[in-house]
Amino acid sequence: MTDEPIIEGVGLNLTDMIPGRIDLLPDILARYRGVGCSHVELTARRLDFVLGGRLNVARAEAVGGMVADAGLIPVLHANHAINLMDPADADLHEAAAAASIAACVRLGAHSMVLHSGVLPADLHAAEGPARRAAERDRLRRLGDLAGQAGVRLAVENLIGKPGAAHVAYGADPVALAEQLAEVAHPWVGACLDFGHAWLSAHALGFDYLAALEALSPYVWHLHLHDNFGRAGHSPDPGDEVALGIGDMHAPMFTGSIPWAELLPRMRFRPRTFGGIELNGRYRTEAATVVATAHAIAAHLNQGAILENPYKDAFQ
Repeated sequence: MTDEPIIEGVGLNLTDMIPGRIDLLPDILARYRGVGCSHVELTARRLDFVLGGRLNVARAEAVGGMVADAGLIPVLHANHAINLMDPADADLHEAAAAASIAACVRLGAHSMVLHSGVLPADLHAAEGPARRAAERDRLRRLGDLAGQAGVRLAVENLIGKPGAAHVAYGADPVALAEQLAEVAHPWVGACLDFGHAWLSAHALGFDYLAALEALSPYVWHLHLHDNFGRAGHSPDPGDEVALGIGDMHAPMFTGSIPWAELLPRMRFRPRTFGGIELNGRYRTEAATVVATAHAIAAHLNQGAILENPYKDAFQ
């Protein structure tokens, strides 16, 4: 135990917000505050903070004011498309990431998620180590900007699939930990997406508990949600729910992630943000999910007993 909390604050994301409709944001934020969120994870691809690699100053300031008025603390998930290993125009992607850090300053956000790099499979096979080295250089430059702004960068593990057309090296949490160890920048850490890692562990065959334990010392941002570790896709998301396939972003403890075994092995950095990435179809469960996130925080911070809120819900 340290004097600083391991988990400092929890909050829902805005993935299901109608793109660009910031006029709807005050009501959404008020609901989040009402169900117990202390923070909100702002989803950049829904809010257009970056336009052509440049900061949209007016948009960032407007949203920052709305979040402050709601009594919430913002964090930012930068645009999903930012790929610091992009084979065609990595400079533009780095510029978009830099503009996202500038958006954090206007928003008052001190944590920002970036996806780990992705390459076409043939290019990964031919140039993977060189491309990862280039990503490290970009992360160090962005880390310098982030440090000046007081923003913690958090590189997220993605989903891996054997034989896929594109390779995400960071789908393996151990590989992401090794990359961050080589970056060795005080303002660059990890975002641990529990659901992504659960799917990847089943697809790629790594030990889920051991891999997340290896990454955990770099982690200062969480994406909490659940699934069954089953690859698959259906045109109808309702069928995915029925079959328990894909990246469901379901409430914690409704899938098969072994939370009770996993959490005691985590060694997150102090003041890690407990972000909840919840699919919109589960928003009626928001109060229970936020309460579960608070319970996970109490479990990690004070050793409080963690119970499954859904233990009697399914037959």
